[in-house]
Amino acid sequence: MMMDDIRVIIAKGPFSAEDAQYYIECIKSKTKFTLKKVTFTRTDTYLDIRYSFADIPFERIRRIPLADLPERRAVNN
Repeated sequence: MMMDDIRVIIAKGPFSAEDAQYYIECIKSKTKFTLKKVTFTRTDTYLDIRYSFADIPFERIRRIPLADLPERRAVNN
């Protein structure tokens, strides 16, 4: 699908167009480059976001945890 001249691919998992639009707006607000393609892959615990820019031959990957992860401590208090 296309959103604002950006190719959006929902590769795996339940993910709505509204969710995709939210994350695209977050990415746009943090960069000055033009987005070309965004791929969303959702599992039970993570949302992987891969995106590339029109001006830069580089793909960025983000992993966002969807569930609270158990806290790991090196030393117990």
